[in-house]
Amino acid sequence: MKYVEVVEWSAKDGGVRFTVKDEDQALHSFEVGAECSAVLAGALVAEFEKRDGPDREAQLLRPVGMQTGKTAQDEPMLFMTLRGGAELPFVFKRESLDVLISELQKLKELIEPGAQIHWR
Repeated sequence: MKYVEVVEWSAKDGGVRFTVKDEDQALHSFEVGAECSAVLAGALVAEFEKRDGPDREAQLLRPVGMQTGKTAQDEPMLFMTLRGGAELPFVFKRESLDVLISELQKLKELIEPGAQIHWR
């Protein structure tokens, strides 16, 4: 079965629920637990590469907005808004915030005119 469109998705109860449409326009729903999200993302990239070959540009997420926040447990949070309005929240441990800031500072220095970025 081939899914051709994500009709709706929502995050709740520690997971993500998807409703997708197949080639025959039938709707199917499934849920993925938050602990499986990294595996799901990896599987989707692997499947994409099998079908269409490696296309680095297609794998990039390009947020149209970004803001900071915190969870109810006061954990630092970074929201990236994607085209279409979906928000991708990243939650960090408080003690890793300095590492994040340092890495972003390094990135800023790398994109200065004349600097080069090498993907591994």
